[in-house]
This record gives sequence, structure tokens and C-alpha cells, in this order.
Amino acid sequence: MPITPEEIRALAAEARLNITREELPEVATYLNSFLAVVERLNGLDLNDAPLFDFAEGNSCPMRDDEIVKYPRRDDILAAAPGRDGNFYRAARILEE
Repeated sequence: MPITPEEIRALAAEARLNITREELPEVATYLNSFLAVVERLNGLDLNDAPLFDFAEGNSCPMRDDEIVKYPRRDDILAAAPGRDGNFYRAARILEE
């Protein structure tokens, strides 16, 4: 079932994308091709497919965590554009 131009506009609005009328046919072709591939994948019968994992049985040696003070901490803090004691001062990026 192909995606309609109205559905594309709604998706674009949700994603805050501006799609012009000229771009709409190209976007529709791309999305419909992608959805066709997904439909083909949904049709696969994977009930008898063997399970797999990426673990090869190699052990990963564990080490003890140690808290180590970085030797140049004061140099890095001194180069900060804004500082509040021992912390970087960052601009607020989230709305309240």
C-alpha cells in the first residue's frame, strides 16, 4: 500500500521537515521503495532459522577500576569559556 502525499506531509511535519511540492514525488518514491523492502522482510519465515550471537567464547579480562585524578585538570578548567568553581559552565539548551 503506497504512502499518500498527505501521509508524507504529516510525517514531515512531525519530523519538522519542509518538503516542497517539487520534492514530494521523489520523497514518495523513496519512501514507497523503502516500505516495499520492509514488507518483503516481514514476509520471511524465520521460525526455523538458527539463532546466533556474536560471542566467540573469548574471555575479556577484567581490571579493577581505579579513580585517578587527571594531572592537567586545572589547565583544562582554566581554558574553559565559562567556569563555576571546578565545573564547566554551559549554556542552557533545554526549555523549562
